[in-house]
Amino acid sequence: MASKAWRLIAGICVMAAMTSQALALSGGSPARTGDRMTRATVFITALTPSSRNRAQIGNCTGVLIERQLVLTAGHCLSDLAGPSLVVAQFFDRSNRVTRTIPVSAGALHPDYAGRASIDNPRPELLGADLAVLKLAAPAPETSEPIALARDAVEAAKARSVLFGAGLRVPADEGSSGQLRVARVSAEIVTKGPTAVALGAAGGSVCRGDSGGPVVSSNGLWGIIIAIVRRKNLCNSTVFMAVLDPDSRSFRNMVSRARRGG
Repeated sequence: MASKAWRLIAGICVMAAMTSQALALSGGSPARTGDRMTRATVFITALTPSSRNRAQIGNCTGVLIERQLVLTAGHCLSDLAGPSLVVAQFFDRSNRVTRTIPVSAGALHPDYAGRASIDNPRPELLGADLAVLKLAAPAPETSEPIALARDAVEAAKARSVLFGAGLRVPADEGSSGQLRVARVSAEIVTKGPTAVALGAAGGSVCRGDSGGPVVSSNGLWGIIIAIVRRKNLCNSTVFMAVLDPDSRSFRNMVSRARRGG
């Protein structure tokens, strides 16, 4: 299983850095209103001018880890080549997007290779596909940060679920922005401070869900970074970055985001 997963990571998974379209959860079920993950998960929208009178819009999911910090996937920012506007949208107790707060700064994981990984893939660093965004103002009082698991590898062994706010219907661009949840069975396939887990989700992961949190009863242990796909943009097989909040690189990323990048 491990060697097969390494080949998948080195090949198919790198495709995540080749498209500006993020990933999203199609299927699963609506997140329960008012629960801790509805209060912690956010919907991220980035706007990047692409030509005269035109702009590129990208969506991702993220999770509140401090009142002014959101953890998401690194390629959500790097694929957009320097977005001019990024905002975080929060869900109310009815699971609807209400409050919007601009992102004032962000920091990528120091080991994230970005587009360079296409030409020189390093599977041992793919779990560094992470970023922390600093909000221009604290999250609404109805929102609540979620604690990171102190031992993500052990947390991943427990029954887990993932959350996404991307396209609910793959072909319907207007179906994003509803927080959904699906069970996922995960197996750690690389180890170290930038570990990766491979899992099968109870729903299709498509456009809009990169950066979505993966949690078990032990806390937040993973972030969605890629799906196994070739022709269509959806699949239930998903790769997740396994979080190591005690690693120097992770702490460095969080500290730089707090300082404003």
